[in-house]
Amino acid sequence: MTTQALLAQLYCTTLALQATVLRSAPVILGINFGQSFASIAVIDKEGHAACIANEDGERQIACAVSYVEDQVYIGNGAKPQLVKNGHNTIMGFRNLLGHTYDEVDHTAILAAPLIAESKIPAYTVDIMVPPPAAPTPVSRSAAPSGYATPIPAEPTAAKKTLTAPEVTTLFLQTLFTSATDFVGTKPTHCVISAPTWFTPAQTQALRDAATAAGINVIQVLDECAAVLVGYRAGMPEERKERGLLGQPEEGTAGEAEARDKKVVVLDMGETSLAVSVISVADGEYTVLNKGRDDKLGGREFDNLLIKHFAKEFTKKTKVALELPCSESASAADKRAEAKLRLAIDHTKRSLSASAGPATCAVESLKDGYDLSTSINRIRFDSLAGTVYRQVDARLREYVEGAGLELAQIDEILLAGSSTLLPGLQQHLSFLVPPTTPITAALDPSEVIAVGCALQALHLANLDSKLKVDDVLALAANPLPTTAAPIGVVIPGATDDLLAAKVIEVGAPLPARRRVSFPVAGGVTALEIWEGKDEIKVEKVEKTESEKAAAAEDEDEYSDDEDEEIRTSVSVKTTRLGAVEVDVAEGKNLVLEIIVQRNGQVSVAAWAEGAEDKVDSFEV
Repeated sequence: MTTQALLAQLYCTTLALQATVLRSAPVILGINFGQSFASIAVIDKEGHAACIANEDGERQIACAVSYVEDQVYIGNGAKPQLVKNGHNTIMGFRNLLGHTYDEVDHTAILAAPLIAESKIPAYTVDIMVPPPAAPTPVSRSAAPSGYATPIPAEPTAAKKTLTAPEVTTLFLQTLFTSATDFVGTKPTHCVISAPTWFTPAQTQALRDAATAAGINVIQVLDECAAVLVGYRAGMPEERKERGLLGQPEEGTAGEAEARDKKVVVLDMGETSLAVSVISVADGEYTVLNKGRDDKLGGREFDNLLIKHFAKEFTKKTKVALELPCSESASAADKRAEAKLRLAIDHTKRSLSASAGPATCAVESLKDGYDLSTSINRIRFDSLAGTVYRQVDARLREYVEGAGLELAQIDEILLAGSSTLLPGLQQHLSFLVPPTTPITAALDPSEVIAVGCALQALHLANLDSKLKVDDVLALAANPLPTTAAPIGVVIPGATDDLLAAKVIEVGAPLPARRRVSFPVAGGVTALEIWEGKDEIKVEKVEKTESEKAAAAEDEDEYSDDEDEEIRTSVSVKTTRLGAVEVDVAEGKNLVLEIIVQRNGQVSVAAWAEGAEDKVDSFEV
């Protein structure tokens, strides 16, 4: 064989091997399927999860389907059809999955209504059916004299009924196609999100709809879990490397990620608010409490803006316009609301992205009159104050339901496009200590899709000895957790507080933590105690000048009460034992605590670099 032939054979073999690798490598897809918007994420060439745009350049894809004669619009192109073709435009179908008609809300002011004849929630739309294909003529001879040339058949009007699962399948097919076109091949492993409150029946209905769309769903992932995975909560090295740490006003939370912490995931989408209180323990997540308010979402901000702009329109034009509409409102008012809702999407994005005024312009809003106006952040925040306070109330309620106070929360992770509003983020920062970051390092509108893609990547690359179903079944079983924090006390300390916590309350068992303490050198002793988390309240008395200034300011709310500073502390309760180690100057003391599932505690301590000289005990 010649050298050229040998090289050609090697080249062909290399290409074949590369093709085999490409075919065998999993192609990852993460789908955030919301009630109003969806997003998709893939794994890029560097191995990072990234949210991608569809063919129209949209990263936030409207969950909408509209039928216009023989055309079907899916995604953002369907929303404008609400203005003149609302009865053929389907929206809000995700939450209907797994329900019967009698179990869901039937209100539909602008979009297609549900039909009462179907047990499964369904819609009827008007379509145009193309004529049947004409048979192939046997001969090409002209029509006989006296006979008219046949007129081409026209499309005929018809009705089409689609159930909520069928609409979901149609929509998910579009997302799958967009991802396939972007990647260049069909994704092989997909994780799709579902709300925290979805029932098993709803989750299965979503999985079935996705499977019918040709998607290989390896997990339907809780939205809260997707946020935690997206932010890599409890993974210090990876989170710092990716630049995903929050930026608190004070403290070190913006510099390093704690392995053990209490986190709130606040997800505010277009139609609802979901709050989950999570214990993060070395990358393992335990739900302490969760709740939702399906009447509190970005739609409330929309309604405030619509009402505000409608009043401005009426004031300038003297044309009556009361928005939002009721079901009995006139067609002109419903059409005006549909136009205004489309316009304020741009207004809200401008308010989130820029400190300048956000414009709102609608051509021929009503009776031929145009609307052209603007609103700045200060005015918007004054309108949205009631919504901010409702979010505040729900956050407090669910945190207290977990047996905690806001002062004990180490971080608030934001998800959902409505949390992009700076006014809401600032309001949340006033509720927690300055050391607690309000984190939106990942775009809140994309973080769920990113988390789904990362989870799919993890499950697709499990060890060959592990099965996905077995791993998911293991994760579904609740683990025993520590009932109290364990930490250290310096012998001779006069206060009753733990000097440092090593293992947090709520850590899944078995738990193992190793920490390193800088010491002065010489023989060093540490006592190991169980503790109890409490809130320390300190009152800061106002100075006379501050009281006088507050009394003179009549335009803002003020009172004479002293300010309270609430701080989370751990009080020592039960002494477990002590260790004593001789540490050379310049070296650290290393302490390891292990808690088994049966409650047994093992403690070991040694000087850095002297692992053979260990002082230990068990209880």
